[in-house]
Amino acid sequence: MKISEATALIRTPVIERAQPQSWCDLGCGSGTFTTALAQLLASGSTIHAVDLDQGALKRIPEQYHGVTIRKVLGDLRSSSLRLPAADGILMANTLHFIEDQHLFLKKLLSVTDRFLIVEYERSRPTPWGPYPVGFERLRELSSEAGLKRVERLATRASRFGGTIYSALAGRS
Repeated sequence: MKISEATALIRTPVIERAQPQSWCDLGCGSGTFTTALAQLLASGSTIHAVDLDQGALKRIPEQYHGVTIRKVLGDLRSSSLRLPAADGILMANTLHFIEDQHLFLKKLLSVTDRFLIVEYERSRPTPWGPYPVGFERLRELSSEAGLKRVERLATRASRFGGTIYSALAGRS
């Protein structure tokens, strides 16, 4: 996916505020969505980009459009991973790799109460998405985790077939 496509998918007024914010991008890979997020955040913002692949993290710039990107090598499933308090968490194509999704989301509520999710609209497991999170499933998971609001932001065709969607979930 091109950065411009990722930017269009996650665009929301929650991100596009005038003041700097702090976000975590969990499972950032080589940074397509990290960079997209940086384009939307105000200059002076910070993104904590977390991934298990050190080679992928090396491809992410440390600054982009005035946004500082702090790269964190870590396993999202590890209890030793510590995340800073943040204005929001971005998870693009990440949640479908987490087995206990509602517990994972509940744990992340200690970091933020706002989540920007990008997932495939699928209900059957695949080797590339063993725990699928279609939009209706995301609504269920969010409710189980204590999030009251889930709003679909955008959809687009996936180059792998089917549809990819973005959603904003929060406590209020």
